[in-house]
Amino acid sequence: ASSSFEPQAQKQAADAPRLLPRDTPARVTVGRNSRQAPFAPPQKYSIHRGEVQTVQEFGAFVTLEGFARDGLCHVSQLSNAQGGEKLQASQIVSPGDAVWCKVIDISWTKERFFLSRKYCDQSTGEDLDPRQVTHLADLAEKEKDKASRLEQ
Repeated sequence: ASSSFEPQAQKQAADAPRLLPRDTPARVTVGRNSRQAPFAPPQKYSIHRGEVQTVQEFGAFVTLEGFARDGLCHVSQLSNAQGGEKLQASQIVSPGDAVWCKVIDISWTKERFFLSRKYCDQSTGEDLDPRQVTHLADLAEKEKDKASRLEQ
């Protein structure tokens, strides 16, 4: 026994647009609220006030004022290590800390952005590397270290 309702429901379901996984907006968690939001990162090399959300072994996730997604501040970007000492992220920042961060990279394919705390004056938010000279030198040193490790 088939009702006249079933074919109508099947037709409506067949006519409904189908969303592919890439068409659905990314799920974003802001604080304790979860919502849909497109990827809209801050401008590269811009400086923002933010709040540390979580601290991991590899760095800290920071929510910047006015942006839906958290950025990652790698442990190497949290401070200038003196004399080659390696500090843990938890020794430098804690959840809830207010920080100034500079956007140093954006991954459009992974929809992530990366931050640095060490290029900002933590009192005033002043850009300590306005022409990215130190940042680019740090990148070159990192690539040099990586190449020497591959040769060994």
